[in-house]
Amino acid sequence: MKFDNENTVVRIQALKTIFAIIVLSSIGLLYVTNLELYLKNSWGISDVWVILILLSAYFCYYIYYLVINTSYLFFSDEGLKITIRFYPLRPINPKKSAFEIPKNQFYKFEVVKTMFREEVVVYQKFGSKVSKYPSFSIKGLKKEQKAKLFLALKNYSQE
Repeated sequence: MKFDNENTVVRIQALKTIFAIIVLSSIGLLYVTNLELYLKNSWGISDVWVILILLSAYFCYYIYYLVINTSYLFFSDEGLKITIRFYPLRPINPKKSAFEIPKNQFYKFEVVKTMFREEVVVYQKFGSKVSKYPSFSIKGLKKEQKAKLFLALKNYSQE
């Protein structure tokens, strides 16, 4: 089985860009047109408040995806190895990670849930030693993809 959440990642990144364009265009319209007078007369708010509201909404949207640590995730269990590739959707220096675990050495997995995040940690067994891999976020996966991931990992788990 093989899957990734590329469509979700593209949608999130496109919405960030579109939202930024809308905010900047709205701010530009405030200064180029008489929209400022209309807002003051009908709603009683100044252009500064409108700008602050628009920018606050954009930054809240942007920071939300940083806090929940949405990531691109590729999973494959075809062949003799389990392959997991992921990277967070951060604007600066997103660390790309990948690991392959032979199916007969896969030991267990854990789901770590917090208020905002949902991550998976996988373990590999080398003889009597158990190695822990870095956690990866599953927040960007659809329910079906999460179910497939958990089922596949449970099938290979030795614990």
